[in-house]
Amino acid sequence: MKSIQVFKIGVLVATIILTLTSCQLSSNKADKNQKEFKKKNPHFSSQFENQIKNIYKEKSLYGDFIFAVVDENGLIYSFALNRNILEGKKSTLDSDSPIYIASHTKSITGTLLKILEEKGTLNLNNSLANYLPELNYNDSIDTKAINLKSLLNHTHGTISMPFIWKTAFLGYSGENSELINDLNNNFKYDPSRKFRYSNAGPIIASMVVDKVTGNTWKDEMEKHIFEPLKMNNTNGYVTNFDFNTIRPSITASKERGVIETGFYKKDVTMHASGGIISTVNDLSKWLHANIKQDTLLLTKNSWADLHTSTTEQDREYFTYKRFGYSLGWDIAKYQNNTILTRFGGLAGISFHISFSPDKNIGIIAFSTDNRASTLPHLMANYAYNQLDLLPADSIFEVEKKRFNEVFEKKNEKSYSNESDLLENNPNNNILGVYQNKLGWPKISITKKDNYYIFSWGVLNGKIYKTKNDHLVTRLGVLNRNFKIKNDTLITGSLIYTKTEK
Repeated sequence: MKSIQVFKIGVLVATIILTLTSCQLSSNKADKNQKEFKKKNPHFSSQFENQIKNIYKEKSLYGDFIFAVVDENGLIYSFALNRNILEGKKSTLDSDSPIYIASHTKSITGTLLKILEEKGTLNLNNSLANYLPELNYNDSIDTKAINLKSLLNHTHGTISMPFIWKTAFLGYSGENSELINDLNNNFKYDPSRKFRYSNAGPIIASMVVDKVTGNTWKDEMEKHIFEPLKMNNTNGYVTNFDFNTIRPSITASKERGVIETGFYKKDVTMHASGGIISTVNDLSKWLHANIKQDTLLLTKNSWADLHTSTTEQDREYFTYKRFGYSLGWDIAKYQNNTILTRFGGLAGISFHISFSPDKNIGIIAFSTDNRASTLPHLMANYAYNQLDLLPADSIFEVEKKRFNEVFEKKNEKSYSNESDLLENNPNNNILGVYQNKLGWPKISITKKDNYYIFSWGVLNGKIYKTKNDHLVTRLGVLNRNFKIKNDTLITGSLIYTKTEK
């Protein structure tokens, strides 16, 4: 027995030594890559960092900015900035800080399904009817004509508002059966099946993953993507992180400065179209795998499927002319170069990830000030143009005008303040629980100290008065106007009735 224990201890020690050695080698490689990049581009860091610092000062920005450049060798440059760093104070912000990647999750979901197809677990050309016969849209849509590929490239034609709001914002039971019920009973359908971007398709695809594997899509991502790439700080569960370390969004205005700060996701609202928390260091491994088309995950042919347009689109976002969509990436043009992008946002969080397949270079950028939602794109372009030996500074000045327009509009926005709080009697008659007949999450109104709290699903916020007869609540990710008359609460087109006092 003693010899067995000694053997186990020896194995454990050997494993630890191998792990530490691997980490050391990885760290040495990263240091070498960054030194080589600096040698080849001696002015890049100073020029880039001066530009972003100037914007922080000029716009009096709050929150975080994180940036990285990745090539076929991996991470070659990273930079982090916030007010503390700018002022020479201590900050916990760095390349290992947990950040929410929002809709970039769609790219990873598409990759997961392609991996499962290679393994023979599913077929992207098979129909929804084949995998989820219980999802039938009350027999008014032929689900045999909707295949898994169309779910990933947004050409399935279906949408359900309760489904979208529950998965993204409000929460639900956590059971796929509830979501399928929403899809079957409350949906819209576009028979043209043209590209129409939404969260719906990838989330439905993730329900297929749940069913055919017997695991959650989050656990399947861990198994097939995060573990092989050693993305040890990447996960689909908020509860697997120290919540206080997740970089929060910042809502701010010129008039009042910081109005609100927070991270508004729960495990149940971390969905397959926007449900991953990661770090810049981990994301550099993911981006590197895409640039390199790493066979650790997929064959070259499968990577080509993931990076090639499967449907047309005709949209422009910031400076990117989007003309196609693959199974998770927007295919776009910037400065006459093909660029693959998939961005994301939530409240003040803005996330950018992109790469040029022809030049084997990619960018990760992240910011949290709600007024600066286009900042990651502006700075990504500046980096691309520097590295492409274009007149980066003059292009930057032109593109900064677009950034300024967005910033100023959001900076001038008015928000309710503490003097507008709904307080005390005779408003206690609004207290209670309100239910909706269509299955939307319940609303409850409670009182705390001298003000009222509006809770809708997993979100909650204080209640404020407005200039008309309406009330408004700030729920972090959204503001919601509502009114109450007798025992009826109306918010938007939704009607709720009080069931408990």
